[in-house]
Amino acid sequence: MVLQRFTKPVDGTIPIQALMYNDEELISTQDGVGIYDGSQKSPDHQSGTIHVTSQRLFYIDATKKAYRSFALDLSHVSRTDYYGGLFTSSAKVTLHLSIDSSSTSFEDHSSETGFESWECEVCAYRNSPGLSPSAARICQLCGVPRSSVPAPPASYPNLPSSVSTSALPQPFGKPSSMSCPVCTFSNHPSMKECEMCSTPLPKESSLHTEVKSAPATRPATPGADDEESGIKAIKLSFRKGGDKAFYTGLKRSLKGRAWEAKSSTSIPTNDGVRSGISGIMRAVETSAQNRDTSMTNALQDLEALMVKAKDMVHLAAELNERLTASSTTTANNPYSSSPALVSSSAEPEEATFIRSSLSQLGLHMENTPVTLDMIKDERKWIEELARELANVLQGSERAYMYGTTSGGIMKERGIVALDEVWGGWNRARGVALIPPSTFLQVIPHLPTFTTPTITSRTLNSGLSVLHTPPYSRAAFAARICGLLALAGPKSTTEIAQEEGMTIGLAAELLNIVEDDGDVCRDDGRSVIQENQGDILVLGEVRWWANLFLGYNWDGQV
Repeated sequence: MVLQRFTKPVDGTIPIQALMYNDEELISTQDGVGIYDGSQKSPDHQSGTIHVTSQRLFYIDATKKAYRSFALDLSHVSRTDYYGGLFTSSAKVTLHLSIDSSSTSFEDHSSETGFESWECEVCAYRNSPGLSPSAARICQLCGVPRSSVPAPPASYPNLPSSVSTSALPQPFGKPSSMSCPVCTFSNHPSMKECEMCSTPLPKESSLHTEVKSAPATRPATPGADDEESGIKAIKLSFRKGGDKAFYTGLKRSLKGRAWEAKSSTSIPTNDGVRSGISGIMRAVETSAQNRDTSMTNALQDLEALMVKAKDMVHLAAELNERLTASSTTTANNPYSSSPALVSSSAEPEEATFIRSSLSQLGLHMENTPVTLDMIKDERKWIEELARELANVLQGSERAYMYGTTSGGIMKERGIVALDEVWGGWNRARGVALIPPSTFLQVIPHLPTFTTPTITSRTLNSGLSVLHTPPYSRAAFAARICGLLALAGPKSTTEIAQEEGMTIGLAAELLNIVEDDGDVCRDDGRSVIQENQGDILVLGEVRWWANLFLGYNWDGQV
């Protein structure tokens, strides 16, 4: 009865992906497979689908999935044999099985809780559920092995107060902690060195002597047929072919031995045991490296998309030309049933669909984005990009769509942040994206193609903006001074409303005007006299025109 001893029943009505561990990978699948229990056919497993993963082999019965399906841990497979079949005999794969003594103890302990979360005794990290036994054996954060010995009860009820709990029997096995002989720090029993001072810890044999006793349960008596004769194997009989591809995947899983893999966040020490604190630091470094790798891959994907954009633009142009030629031919056909009714607005449904699809992708043929392959001269390319950006900013008859059917980003705005301009331009270009480095090369050429002139400016905080002449340093200061002279002091919020900009941007510009000495700041502080002392009240900052501009103090008060 090899199947009963080495396999575990599973509910085959559940999708195979839901039966797998979180860190388990599906390798290969084949249907039309029968099972041999030892050297004899298993009568209940003659037609089903087998799945081999990185850690297990699943058999899902074709007729009674809920009752006859099972899973076999690949850690029990010691070797395999392959038979290619002959005449009417189907191909077979033989799996020779044995007990893996290195993993059975923990698997027996966690077989019922494999899909439950658990908290590490050292770092208190809550490990996620659904991990395989090999991954659940150790803490995913600090790397300390999970203790399989239950902790002693905190208290014993119904005992008189005169009885000391130290006199009660304690559980055998590893101690709950191991004190360092130098710094007395309580280390986990699996540690070989103290986590605080790195002093070698005493061996377990010097602390206590484990008491060996007979096992609580006896192992099941093996079957009297195959196991008595020394046969511990099952065979997979492939009735519909697919044996070679499946056997290749099986050999790949057995060679990988994923059930012996350690956590990716582990860091081995000299004695092979991972240190809790160093494991956490290593996990942080690994996470940072993974983020950097992911960001690098994302940028490479963006560059690849920009290269492929050329082909998409060419294809869109060719489609547009064919549609235009087809529409023109139909309209000029004298033998058409009603040529007077044929127009661009009466295109076939297929043509309308294609044009709308191109429009949604940003491939407007009447506004084809400028790409480097169109212009061989790089300087000419930068100038054409500047011309295109000018249309995006100020709008024209051939401007790109940006919120409205006419006009551009700065049609009704005099100043815009540089990041907003870059995002809006790339949105208008569709898939022909412009990288930041090229965008910065285009900015100095904008004054040549814009009316009124648009130039760049960097504020005190480092924010870069594009602005029209009314928002230059001198023009904005003169306008604010005139406003304060006529209307009196104004708050930052009131000036922002007057200029039609955000409060943050208004504050940035006002700080520059203050640095030039054109306005004065009133921070709104006032002191109120109370019985118990003075109370400082803070109000909103207000701005005044600097009346002392050009005034020479004579030293008299």
